Amino acid sequence: MRIGWKLALVGLLLLLLLVPLMMLSGLVSERQQRGREVAAEIARATAGEQALVGPLLLVEAEHRVEHRRVVNRGGHMSQETEETVQPFHYLVAPERLAVDGSLRSERRGRSLFSVPVFHASQTLQGRFRHVPPPVDAGELQPRRAWLVLGLGDNRGVRRISLELAGKPVPVEPGSRVAWLGEGLHAAVPLAALDDELGFLVNLDLAGTGSLAWVPVGGETSVSLAGDWPHPGFEGHHLPDQREVGEAGFSARWAVSRLSSRVSQALAACAPGDGQCKGVFEGAFGLRLVEPVDRYLMTDRAIKYALLFLGLVFGAVFLVEALAARPVHFVQYGLAGLAMAMFYLLLLSLSEHVGFGPAYATAALACSGLLGFYLAGVLGGRGRGLGFGLGLAGLYGLLYLLLRSEDHALLVGSGALFAALATVMALTRRVDWHTLGKG
Repeated sequence: MRIGWKLALVGLLLLLLLVPLMMLSGLVSERQQRGREVAAEIARATAGEQALVGPLLLVEAEHRVEHRRVVNRGGHMSQETEETVQPFHYLVAPERLAVDGSLRSERRGRSLFSVPVFHASQTLQGRFRHVPPPVDAGELQPRRAWLVLGLGDNRGVRRISLELAGKPVPVEPGSRVAWLGEGLHAAVPLAALDDELGFLVNLDLAGTGSLAWVPVGGETSVSLAGDWPHPGFEGHHLPDQREVGEAGFSARWAVSRLSSRVSQALAACAPGDGQCKGVFEGAFGLRLVEPVDRYLMTDRAIKYALLFLGLVFGAVFLVEALAARPVHFVQYGLAGLAMAMFYLLLLSLSEHVGFGPAYATAALACSGLLGFYLAGVLGGRGRGLGFGLGLAGLYGLLYLLLRSEDHALLVGSGALFAALATVMALTRRVDWHTLGKG
């Protein structure tokens, strides 16, 4: 068969092999979706992501305004004073807020899918200085007050105790602030507003995904240590100090009102508003990151499948041309299916033994199978062994690409250049005009 026709058939075969590869990609997406559904089910049964806002001081006051008007009574002009009273609610942020906590993680799952769940024990300590906000006219007279704490999901509360000015205070569900959504509150005696009010909250909180804080205090500091070895720090502020190791992590944040817009956003939001823009944008915290997402890694590996097929088919074609050993179109197809089988093995095994062992097992199995098959196709054990070892090397290179995102482009471009240089060196004396004729 002429070389042009053979190249055309090999190219057509590469396009046909895209069909099973696309089916495998769809299967990966389906398993990913099932994993997300299980994670959502576990979050619904336990608790979702947690974001702490506060504590804040919520004050219900009366806004008293005097209005003077001139009244004509029988030709005599006189002034009367009329007082209007309207309800007025406002929030007071703590002058200082210090959070000290520890985090313990566990895995919960269903069938082959699992997600990390955290249990965070935290101590929140600080103080309030009650300063009513300025009003255009009249005066504010407080009538009731509460300490409120916003949460991401109330179902995660395992235990909570609150002390105000050194005295224990009962805590009730609900934040009483519309834009906070879920949370807790406790009544504050009006007399406590006259002096500096200290508070101490001990909170055991469970959740999934992430744990965050909104720096509502004038000075906010957070210290957290946990046993999860792969924390992903995120949000508007990164830790000033952090240590991450196999045994876990420790981190410390320190945020001033001068470096955060939360104070200004909080002052512009009324407790009865449905939303408060800008407050949650200043949040910071961490996410429990999965070190190896088997579905994401498999999906990334499939993206290199066409390149792998092209390299192997090109190598087989090169040996066929140089050694004058014809390879049938069907034999190319079986070799391509064996390589496509690698991704199916990788996906199925990774759900049981993890991505690393699954990758090694699938790579060894497919390299051995292809080496054994090509030994007969190309007429020699040495050639089959060479192809098997070469494919194993390609799988090793792919693993490095998957694990090292920062250097993937550099390693990949270097490997392709080396492959092209090898082909050019081996074929520099080949007469392509006469090859395949006879």
